Amino acid sequence: MDLITSAGILVRNVVLAAASLLRQDFVPGLVSLALMIVLVFCALRFVLSMRSRVVALNRVAKEITSHRTAAELSARITDVDRNIARFGTSGAKARVAAAWREFRETLVPHEEAGQVILRNSVRPSAFFNIEDLGFSAGFWRYVPSLFVSVGLLLTFLGLVAALQSIVPAKGEVIGNDQLSILLSVASAKFIMSLTGLLCSILFTLVLRIGTVRAEAASHNLANEIEGRLSFISLEYLAIEQLSAVREQREHFRRIGLELVAELGRPLREDIPRAISSGIETAMAPLLAQVGKAGTEGVGALVQDLSSRFTSDVSQALSAASSRLSEAGDRIAQLSERMDSSSTRVGQELDSAVSRIAKSMEGIQSTLIQSAENTGSVFSEGAEKLLTVMNRTLESIQENTSTGAQALSSAAADLKQAGETFRHQMDEAARGGGDVARARIEEAGVRIAGLTGELTSQVGQQLMSPLVEIAARMQEVANQVAGASTDFRKLSDGVRSGADATIEAAGAFRSASRDLVDASSPVRETTERMEGSLRQLSDLSRNVASTVTRSAEATARSAADALAAAQVVLTNKAQAVEATLDGISVMLDRLRGQGDRIDDIDVKLGKAFDAYTRQVAGAVDGMRHHVQELQERLAPALDTLQIIVDQAEQFAPQSVR
Repeated sequence: MDLITSAGILVRNVVLAAASLLRQDFVPGLVSLALMIVLVFCALRFVLSMRSRVVALNRVAKEITSHRTAAELSARITDVDRNIARFGTSGAKARVAAAWREFRETLVPHEEAGQVILRNSVRPSAFFNIEDLGFSAGFWRYVPSLFVSVGLLLTFLGLVAALQSIVPAKGEVIGNDQLSILLSVASAKFIMSLTGLLCSILFTLVLRIGTVRAEAASHNLANEIEGRLSFISLEYLAIEQLSAVREQREHFRRIGLELVAELGRPLREDIPRAISSGIETAMAPLLAQVGKAGTEGVGALVQDLSSRFTSDVSQALSAASSRLSEAGDRIAQLSERMDSSSTRVGQELDSAVSRIAKSMEGIQSTLIQSAENTGSVFSEGAEKLLTVMNRTLESIQENTSTGAQALSSAAADLKQAGETFRHQMDEAARGGGDVARARIEEAGVRIAGLTGELTSQVGQQLMSPLVEIAARMQEVANQVAGASTDFRKLSDGVRSGADATIEAAGAFRSASRDLVDASSPVRETTERMEGSLRQLSDLSRNVASTVTRSAEATARSAADALAAAQVVLTNKAQAVEATLDGISVMLDRLRGQGDRIDDIDVKLGKAFDAYTRQVAGAVDGMRHHVQELQERLAPALDTLQIIVDQAEQFAPQSVR
């Protein structure tokens, strides 16, 4: 206890001894002067340090502002690094250079429009601020309070010394003089406190001004860097990642489309070409045989029709000409008979005339004997009568010979007309046969052309579905089923074409029957000609006028026969044209045969099986390729996800 008491008394004595030094009147002035000197020293030291820091920041800002654009700064970033590194290795410049090196590590090269542009992943203010640079007030912010504390400390020490000096002895009382001394000492001691407070205020002003200038320089540097660099934020990284993912998706999609296109090209080009070539090679002999058979069959049919038509017409005309020849022969025989009868009539008339002459001579002799007087008269009368009778007989003979000659000429004319009619009929028959043959040959050529066109049309119509199949090879299996259904419909249509061909054949048969029926007018014409010839032979027996009328009727009948023959030929031509039209319709509808369609169906089935197998193989290959791509790209995507997850942790540490 005594030790503690003695220690306390010792400390008290030391404090009082120190405070006694402030009892003198000059001490407050010296202390105030000392505080002012310390204030000036601290202010100068602080201003110089802040000035060096501001100069270092401004120098870096000058290096940055010497490059106007981000491209120029990115291109000359090496020169900037070298110039900043030359600042020094100590002091504020060293700290600024170190901060720049740390910030330089956060710059990321980014390609824009073919140029490499540097972009900052961390804000420049994270490195170039007065706290991280060590350019803050630091200890200087406590200097104003130190000035106040020192002034108060010295003031209170002086008051303690003053109070200690006026303490009276035991039994005495403090007088007025002692109080006056105490107040004067206390007032002097408060000068030190006021001086400390003034120094604190002044240094606070200097501190604030210097700090504001340093902050302004750091903010200016950060703003200049921000103005020439683009900040890569987390949002920008997310957008870039999203765009990269989209580009990757588009790339995968393009790869898939290219794979599909590459796989579909042989399916669209090679397989249809192989199918079409196979079908063409397989169907070429069949189409050739069908065309050849159709051409030969139609040609043979046309030749048979033309030969039969020519033979029938020739036979009918030959029969008509033979009958006309017979009629002419009969007319000639009739004329000969008329000649013989006229001869007999002439002979009988001559005998009658001779008998009349004899009788007249007898009468004349009788009359001469009975009446010689009137003999001359009767002689003259007899002579006149004889002359008249002779004239009459001569006229009768002349008329008879003229009629015989007329009958002979009429018979000759009829015979010549019959021969002319026969020649004309023969020529008409030959001409009709030639015309029919020419038309039939022309029809055969046209049928051959139609057969060729039909073959090309059939080839085109068979190839067009294959082209459509090749165009639809990228569609799914249900469209393939639909295409097979369309081919079944095509086969049904071809079968209906075959039915139409059968109907056309029936129509052709009916046309041939009509052709046979059309020959009946020729027979009727022949019968009419025979009736006309009978009538001519019957009428020629009577008189020459009847023969003439019969000849005219025969000529009319011949003209009618020719007109009928022309009508028949026209009908035949129309029938042949109708038959050819039916054949053309039949050939147009003829799209194939059942066996050919079955072969086509079998080949198409094989082609579809091959197509299905190739498509399945292609799809499997694509699936395996996509799986391989996914397996290869999965680590890259995982790595990218890890980078995205760690993007928030990417914050370089700066030097404090």
